[in-house]
Amino acid sequence: MRELRTAVALSAALLAGASAADAQRATERFIPLGQSPGVSGRLTVIGTIVAVDAEQRRFYLAGPTGRGSVTLRDSTSIWIDRHELGLGTAAGSFEDCQKGRIAEVKYADPDTRQVAEWIKLQARAAEP
Repeated sequence: MRELRTAVALSAALLAGASAADAQRATERFIPLGQSPGVSGRLTVIGTIVAVDAEQRRFYLAGPTGRGSVTLRDSTSIWIDRHELGLGTAAGSFEDCQKGRIAEVKYADPDTRQVAEWIKLQARAAEP
């Protein structure tokens, strides 16, 4: 009986230690652009892609606080938010980061704001 209580207590402690940040990461792709609780507008920036440098895997974003560059790593997640079209989120790629497109960027380091952890792109009407 004591072993069972110990196992239950250990399980409860592990579950309690699972952070909200881990849950947010697991579900982020399903949250519409600009609507991530506690993240959007605080740890992210939303703006329009104004230029793309494919060679450097970088694009430039013009937002409410000005213009900045966004560098992508191989580990950067890119999603296309199709909620306004009545569809779910689709996986994206660097090729989807096109001039004129609206993007929400969460930086890997919010202080330096250079490398993207993830990017959500607003779907275009012609995208399936």
